[in-house]
Amino acid sequence: MRLPGFTMLGERMALLGCMVLAGCMPMAAQNVTATPETGVTPNTLLLYRADLIPGKETAYEQLEVEIVQGYASAKIPIYWTALQSVTSTSHVLYFDGFDNFADIERSGADLAQGLDAHPEIGTLQQKLADLVATTRTVLAFRRDDLGYRLNKIDLAKANFVRVSIFQFRAGFEEEFAEAVRTRARMYETNDVDTPWMIYQVHSGFALPTYIEFQPMNSLSEIDDALDRNAKARRPGGSLAAQKWIREADLSIDIQIYRVSQSLSHLSALNAARGGAKHDSASTARARKYTLLAQP
Repeated sequence: MRLPGFTMLGERMALLGCMVLAGCMPMAAQNVTATPETGVTPNTLLLYRADLIPGKETAYEQLEVEIVQGYASAKIPIYWTALQSVTSTSHVLYFDGFDNFADIERSGADLAQGLDAHPEIGTLQQKLADLVATTRTVLAFRRDDLGYRLNKIDLAKANFVRVSIFQFRAGFEEEFAEAVRTRARMYETNDVDTPWMIYQVHSGFALPTYIEFQPMNSLSEIDDALDRNAKARRPGGSLAAQKWIREADLSIDIQIYRVSQSLSHLSALNAARGGAKHDSASTARARKYTLLAQP
């Protein structure tokens, strides 16, 4: 989690309560506890989206790489994973996971201490902010009852992530949840091996919002998933066929992201988990999507 602009610090402190958060590049998972049921999917999620000014993409990446190197050289124990948009306007989605909201607050102290000791990093982050048009910060918590085969999600090996954002009018939360559970039962019956994790947004959107993540090793998995989904779908049983969707005014935004190694700051343990198969130059910038505990 890092400040793209010090002018935004007050806003974040108001949002999360005396924490160095708002307007920040998020902190990556430092306390996520893996279990046999959920793998390494975090309980609590902090997402930060930075929409870049058109034409500033290269400058942004160059500055971000400098900042990553600065954090590594200064040994500041704040880590993040950066997802670069493949299917939408140029933006970066920073993904961070924690065991709970309190862990986010505790990590804020590490951030403040690190930036106080290395003000040059803050200067770079201010320059980075000048290349950003708009930002959004979201806090969310995992819904175990809506996930599918969480224990099969290996975040350390994914190169791409499919992110689906569901929004609808208040009062239809249970209808949405039941639709997702129905899909999971359908997949389980047909042994469709396309795991997902779903988070319910706590703050950051005005409408009830749920975010689904599907990590992928390659984009070809989209073709496989579409084929398996078609085989598993029952007539009249699809999400789009249900009456509540029209009443709830459901909207779905689906984006594909590439995991960017060069824009991410990972702990030594996380970096080692990617495996030797990702070491080629062609995949060096899209090889890990890690949410493991800090060593």
